[in-house]
Amino acid sequence: MGSSVPRNFLDLPVEVQLLVFANLDCARDLRALALSCKKLHSAVDSDGWRHFVERSFPSLSIPVAGGNRHTWKQLAESLTWQSRCWDRRALQFQVLLHSPHGDNVPRHRANMRRNAGYKSLFHSVVDAHFDPATHQELVVWGAGEDVVARYRERQGGGKPSKSSWHRINGKELGFKAAYDDVNSIKIISHHTGRAIVTGRHNGTLSLISAEPDHFGEPISELKFTPSYATDTTDTSEPDNVSSLDVLQHGGKTRIAAATRNSLLIYDLPEDNASELEPSATFDLKTEIFSLNSSRLSRARWMEQGETIALALSGSPDPLRYLSLTPTGITHHTAAKNASIAAQFELKNNGNICPNSLEPVYRNGGSKTSLLLSAWRDGTIRLQDLRTPSPFDAVYQDNVDPWVDAEALMTYGADRFIAGGGDGLTVKIFDFRWDKPYQHTSGLPCLNRTPFPAPSQAFLKNPASSIFGIEKCRQGLACHYHEFSKHIYYRPNAKFYLSRSLINSSASIWSFARGSDISPNFYIGISGGVIEANLEPCPNNYPPDQPTTDPNFGFSDWRGRTADGSGYMSRQVSPALMEIGDGYAYKHNDRPILLPKLKDCGGPPGWKGSQLALSKHHRLDMNYQMDGDFI
Repeated sequence: MGSSVPRNFLDLPVEVQLLVFANLDCARDLRALALSCKKLHSAVDSDGWRHFVERSFPSLSIPVAGGNRHTWKQLAESLTWQSRCWDRRALQFQVLLHSPHGDNVPRHRANMRRNAGYKSLFHSVVDAHFDPATHQELVVWGAGEDVVARYRERQGGGKPSKSSWHRINGKELGFKAAYDDVNSIKIISHHTGRAIVTGRHNGTLSLISAEPDHFGEPISELKFTPSYATDTTDTSEPDNVSSLDVLQHGGKTRIAAATRNSLLIYDLPEDNASELEPSATFDLKTEIFSLNSSRLSRARWMEQGETIALALSGSPDPLRYLSLTPTGITHHTAAKNASIAAQFELKNNGNICPNSLEPVYRNGGSKTSLLLSAWRDGTIRLQDLRTPSPFDAVYQDNVDPWVDAEALMTYGADRFIAGGGDGLTVKIFDFRWDKPYQHTSGLPCLNRTPFPAPSQAFLKNPASSIFGIEKCRQGLACHYHEFSKHIYYRPNAKFYLSRSLINSSASIWSFARGSDISPNFYIGISGGVIEANLEPCPNNYPPDQPTTDPNFGFSDWRGRTADGSGYMSRQVSPALMEIGDGYAYKHNDRPILLPKLKDCGGPPGWKGSQLALSKHHRLDMNYQMDGDFI
């Protein structure tokens, strides 16, 4: 006789059950399945949550669950929570500003000193690292000639985190302001523990300890002979370190340092060395540059170290890449996609924003040839370096299309952050690819389209061509669930931060996040650092429950700075504007109706139907108004 046909879900092979787990629309459904019986509870706990996370967030780098710090269920809880915050624009901000007396300074006296130019505004470059195994976070930034670090360890259970501040005083070490400023900074894992690589304007590269007990102690000096040193006819400025990028893969650490005329590659040894020579040097002045005005501005590792992307200033082909082969280094001009240039009317390459190169990872790995870059015509371009690909695209702020983005930061292939061209303004862009996870799938059915209606300059409302039903049924979605997935109802957003800061001329210079699962990120600005946290507005103050990420958030992130840190903390009150679907359009030079600017208003006093519908609102409660529900 043949094999018996399974009578219920429990009798299905494990492989089939896992397919079901992975393709559930929301974590709520998987949780309900786990609560149905002991056998399914065990199956969901052992494999179900892992498959759900991997299917729902395929482009993020997800740490393997294990130990007692986090489980796959907790990863699913945090990642779905974070996705909802991103989509609803639930972001809060706090600034850390340089002040010799820290938070002990009264606000009005601090304002007077800032207005009087108490300290020249350095351009802060920032990096961060979060260890999911220990829940320790380290954020470091170059503050002029100084290096500042803050350590923080999450305790959980609503307990305050353990934190400490450390600083390298550049003046005490003989460094001078401006000439010896830190231009680039990176955190790495080293056999001695955590370490920091710093590149200064004066051309020095240093590897120093980042362990709290040995912070700032020198480990190695990374040596190089700049190309101008052998050219007696060159009287221009010396080679300063414009960018650093670190590749840690397979137990090895490689550093790519960009100067004005050279690219230097260092392979860190397993043991300490007081001085380290580059393992490879590429002289761009002789190999690439045909004009003396051309210079290298940034270098980023790609393809697991097989390729290095380059941003050049003053070059007719400003985007290049180097291929690293066993026989040497060869350079190439990035592939041009004629169909993309025609679609978005890219008349010429123009000039690239030098600090904007960001690799885009679609499968959560470390191998990619997709690169995001910002350009002086206001576009942000995604392209495959080697060949034109179907993923090539051009993005733009549809409201203010000519503003440059000096800095970019990607979150896998889900979204990217841009800023720098128009003061303290942070923009959140969606890549506009199909998303395997939508937080709206977990909400009850609703017989109406998402609200309030977005302001879209060029995208057509799909309501006339797509039809939904009152309630979801097999194969058909209700009005709300059908339309909430459409990009028309998911416009990009821009946060204005300058109105609550003293120095209105400050700008954004860098972004950093601790990991892909971190619910916060950092913004390097003129004179300090801004911490941005995913955090929904509570129903009331004080909140009934913690409002930060339940597994990876720091509930006391708004706390005062430590005494002696040299910094003071101030909450930033953002204003929000939605800026269209984000694609570049040929006719984006015509006047459009300016969308409303929404102030961060706090929890409204909702009653009745408004309270019931508040979760269906497209935006966080901070930005909800009475008129939105009519």
